[in-house]
Amino acid sequence: MRLLILAPVLAIALLGASSALPTSAAPDNKNTDTIDVSCDEPIGDITITTMPNESVTAFGPDGRVFVVKGFSGESELTIEIEDGPTFEFEEEEEDLVPGKGFQGRLIECSFTEEFTEEHTLDEETLPFLEEMTGEELDEFLGATVTFSGTFTGTAHVLTPGR
Repeated sequence: MRLLILAPVLAIALLGASSALPTSAAPDNKNTDTIDVSCDEPIGDITITTMPNESVTAFGPDGRVFVVKGFSGESELTIEIEDGPTFEFEEEEEDLVPGKGFQGRLIECSFTEEFTEEHTLDEETLPFLEEMTGEELDEFLGATVTFSGTFTGTAHVLTPGR
């Protein structure tokens, strides 16, 4: 469920960055999410494509492919339960792929992603939400839960061969 909340933010499948390039990931693949980012030179503006539980790849407008080595940033999340309480969270996150050889070669790409998702509070999501909020929420089973927020962050991108 944590990925359900963060996924829209970083396709946060977006936080599972890997150095391997996917062989079939295309920016228009229905199983992918995209994030438009603005990078330092020499990259410029690119689109990051994420696949659930897979690699994170960036595509330049000229067809160049880049490797996303991780993300860092701050998220603000609001969870609003229909006819019930509202919870607000702030969290700093950093997910960089460990390794040697690319330190000092990463290019920073900034972005802001806003998201809103609605779900029905059911028996499967109830334990997660109760653990996350620290509240007993079983009286709200069947209610609509709205997750909304913003992730302001940096994607750390490597240009292959650089």
